[in-house]
Amino acid sequence: MARLGTLMKDDRRTPQEDVQIVRMGARTTTVHRRREGGRRSGWEVDVEKVLTDRVLDDGGQRWADYSAAPWFATWVNAASGTPQGRLRITRSYTHITKASLYIGNNEWSEEQDFPTPEVLLDGGTLAGWMVPDHHKDQAADRARQIEEEARKRQELNNVIEEKWRREAREKQRGVQARGQNVAYLRVSSKDQNLARQREAIGQVDREFIDELSARTRAHRPGLEDCIAYLRDGDGLHVASIDRLARSLVDLRNVIDQITAKGATVHFLKENLTFAPDGEDPRATLMLGILGSFAEFERAIIRERQAEGIALAKKAGRYKGRPRALTEVQIKQAHERVQAGEARTSIANDLGVSRATLYRALRKDKNP
Repeated sequence: MARLGTLMKDDRRTPQEDVQIVRMGARTTTVHRRREGGRRSGWEVDVEKVLTDRVLDDGGQRWADYSAAPWFATWVNAASGTPQGRLRITRSYTHITKASLYIGNNEWSEEQDFPTPEVLLDGGTLAGWMVPDHHKDQAADRARQIEEEARKRQELNNVIEEKWRREAREKQRGVQARGQNVAYLRVSSKDQNLARQREAIGQVDREFIDELSARTRAHRPGLEDCIAYLRDGDGLHVASIDRLARSLVDLRNVIDQITAKGATVHFLKENLTFAPDGEDPRATLMLGILGSFAEFERAIIRERQAEGIALAKKAGRYKGRPRALTEVQIKQAHERVQAGEARTSIANDLGVSRATLYRALRKDKNP
């Protein structure tokens, strides 16, 4: 009876695709390959013979695991085949594979060399999210360190909150607190540095920094802390607009949020100032123009999407929006949640938003 299997590449290590096994012999195996077009297109009518040592009679599981996360693998013991850890592959060669080893607490080791025969390309399924024995003590120490850092941050937040309350009480008694000059700096790659931005901004009372590129506000803790810190009368100084916002919509939202707190935003390169009272008419006009362009851009995108969907439906090619996560990835996410890992770190690892991950977990739990 025909059944699913995994066809390996010529190196006998790398999964190539899933196939339908018709008959398995000692030297060759007869299989059906999938038609061009993906999983839902069925199987080729003609059969093909391949070498048996390239076929895994595993129900197609190895291909499913590998295709869900090809950058992950399991480091196995060469003699016993038991898993020793989860790898994140950088490059793979015939004899050596360069990869990072998972060491717990959503952290990875520096890139190391692993013997390629000890690297099982299974998407990391066999290892799961295990911590190697020689890293368990380090993982426990790191967990305690993270807890201590969180405690210190909370103490600092308590001090800042108490300072805000004290200044609010002084203001109510008619004592006007001096507005602070605050700087926000961001570098989007390891090659950039903060010196040029600091030179443009000059001396300030407090600065907040985000390092490396971030797609969303959730990935910019420095900006979130900066907005939370600002208060009435403060001035936020930024070297240029592109250091503060990732898009026109983001720029408008951030400026509105800051000015609503009574603070002023200064962009040094563009020589623009956005104040709570809107006293700079040139800046107000510029922000209005940027907002109009953003709305116009969104309208064009929606119109083109609607036209494309209509044409695809007419041609019978529209199958709806593709799923952000596969069933295998959702299953792995459930396992990691049950193991106690934070959903935010899981979403970051899978390259999706927290909302997308939450929806997928709820839907899979309550079909």
